[in-house]
Amino acid sequence: MEINREVSKLQYSLIRALNEESRKYADAIDLTIGEPDIPSPKELVMETLKYGAEHQLRYPPTGGGEKIRALVAAYYNRKYDSSYVSDNVVINVGASEALSSCLRTILNSGDEVMVPVPFYPGYPPMINLCCAETVFMDITKTDFKITSELLEKNYSDKTKALLLSNPCNPTGNVLTLEEMNAVADFIEKRDIFLISDEIYSELSFYDFHSFSSFEKVKDKLIIINGFSKSHSMTGWRIGYTIFPLEYRKYFLNTTLYTLSSPMALSIAAAEAALEIFEDRRELMNIYKKRALYMKNALTKLGFKVVEPKGAFYIFADYSQISELDSFDFAIDMLKKVQVAVVPGISFGIEKYFRISLTVDISKLKEAVKRIGKYVEENNKK
Repeated sequence: MEINREVSKLQYSLIRALNEESRKYADAIDLTIGEPDIPSPKELVMETLKYGAEHQLRYPPTGGGEKIRALVAAYYNRKYDSSYVSDNVVINVGASEALSSCLRTILNSGDEVMVPVPFYPGYPPMINLCCAETVFMDITKTDFKITSELLEKNYSDKTKALLLSNPCNPTGNVLTLEEMNAVADFIEKRDIFLISDEIYSELSFYDFHSFSSFEKVKDKLIIINGFSKSHSMTGWRIGYTIFPLEYRKYFLNTTLYTLSSPMALSIAAAEAALEIFEDRRELMNIYKKRALYMKNALTKLGFKVVEPKGAFYIFADYSQISELDSFDFAIDMLKKVQVAVVPGISFGIEKYFRISLTVDISKLKEAVKRIGKYVEENNKK
């Protein structure tokens, strides 16, 4: 029997494939998965377990209860001078479900979504599953910056949304105010949505500006965020969507018929995260130290590295080191020096690779030694 045609076209994640391949090597240094290595604050975990011991964990309301939604709205209002209320917020099972439900809410068959390249690998499949099309905007030729010219060039009468990762996975780039103004001006003039994936917002190394502070796009802005990266809560599966009030019933219906409701214990953990551990500067500073170390080390080895400004990734051009395509390059380095990285083709671009800075600095230093050995061996050829 035939299954869903869009599902049949999906390919397995190369990030997962390289991660699984690395397990075949006892001494491999795995720099593939974007999962924080620093654990959640112990007090947060204990507060959550205490809640679980003292309460029967029933179905929460679809979209989350009033308290957690009000906390999320207040958090954005404090940080970004926005003006949200609890009804602007839906609580999801992780940012991935938030984005998936968002896309299924707004997209019709044949719609187009503009996505900068390089992109987070989950974006195109989610769009495709809605029978919509991804329009790829190549920002490599503009120094990884979004320009008015690029937006105009890739827009069509089928465009339904612009989807941005800020801070960006995989590059670690953060939109400047100049870029954000260009985007806001573009969106304001058109009847399309702006989807801002801000899951790494707390891990921005310098000033971070959210589109939520741009009044001119408030009626078209959808924000995706969560607690997986900021509070190392990947296993709790808790995220949220912020959107214009007029669309609330639609977002609620989509998430209702996707998962009924989020998890009660995870909501309790998210409430503790916002009430006790909102400021995550100490975590950000650890990743910033790792990013700057790796950027400088790889540059000395001959790689061209995108300047990291947030998240916990390094995105590097290896074209001066090897002529292999990015998948073969990643496999070759894993086999020869047991360092696992993600090939650039996962993010829609060749001659690059991504490193996740989610291991201790001592392991990163060892990875640099091994990568240096790989570069030296290549230079002898």
